[in-house]
Amino acid sequence: MQKLTALFSDPDFIATVASEKISYPANSPIVEEGDEGQDLFIIRHGEVEVSYNLHDDAYDQPARITRLADGDVFGELSMFDGGPRSAEVKALTDCEVFKVDGPALIAYLDGHPATGYFVLRELFMRLIMQMRQNNLRTKMALQMYFHEHADD
Repeated sequence: MQKLTALFSDPDFIATVASEKISYPANSPIVEEGDEGQDLFIIRHGEVEVSYNLHDDAYDQPARITRLADGDVFGELSMFDGGPRSAEVKALTDCEVFKVDGPALIAYLDGHPATGYFVLRELFMRLIMQMRQNNLRTKMALQMYFHEHADD
């Protein structure tokens, strides 16, 4: 699959979606869970960790969801539904990301159906992969729970 970063060689795309390149040093936060914002982020280079804050007194560490690297995308949920950020994203290494104005991207894709299809297909395939991973994690967690409580 072609990477979404290929779009950033198109000057019309860059000008329309008001994208910017931002550098983040290792261990710095990029997105905080609960933040408002509709920007989409595409990793140009580097590695990030996506995690949840469980807000539990018994477990004070973030729960890692996944790691993302070059060409991967985050922020798509808030871009589409306008809701707060559902997870925290932190740079694990020095990173450079494209920050894309979400509403401008959606308007651009509406006006460029071929590109819109490509981008939405890429995002959809990534969401499917994440859903499959989450389903597997849920299944494993339920198996552990039922195994521990089999005699209850």
